[in-house]
Amino acid sequence: MASSGVVVLSGPPCSGKSTAGRALAEVLTASGHCRIYLEVDALFELLFPESDRNRDDRLRAYAGAHLLARMFVDGGETVVLECTYARGDQRASLVEALAGSAAPLWVVEFFVTPDEAVSRFRGRPQATDLDEALVRERAEAFPYFDDALRMESSSGSPEDHVQSIVTWLRQDPRPVDQDLWARTGRGWS
Repeated sequence: MASSGVVVLSGPPCSGKSTAGRALAEVLTASGHCRIYLEVDALFELLFPESDRNRDDRLRAYAGAHLLARMFVDGGETVVLECTYARGDQRASLVEALAGSAAPLWVVEFFVTPDEAVSRFRGRPQATDLDEALVRERAEAFPYFDDALRMESSSGSPEDHVQSIVTWLRQDPRPVDQDLWARTGRGWS
């Protein structure tokens, strides 16, 4: 595995990103490959606790996570970044933050069916700005990227997904074309 880079875990809400992300960070930390796990939603809550979750605040949370990622990558770390990354400007923000860096960007996408996403959403205890209709829409319309590692949320446990990701990273996968990845994101509607 490369000595530093950024691993993005993306996908629609309720696709298993956060659960797998925390477990992946633990495994990579234990093996000496990663000490930094940035969950954009957690950073959002820290930075904007009273936000109505508007677009500008969301973009600022992404930008903050991306600046932190760049700082750590420049220090030789591998960073795991976890959030939806459905929007083109969210993706472009990361590409801009990494500009001039030789650090590779690897993307892992979690696929979930709309029905499974809604079922998982019903079991979530935390407050959110989402509802069942939004969860379904986001699962149906997520802009998957062909050059990403795709994880089927319903096949296997989070530990199985982590093992697959670690195995993939150890094979020194080709980094994604950052500009192409950014362009395939959705616009704001």
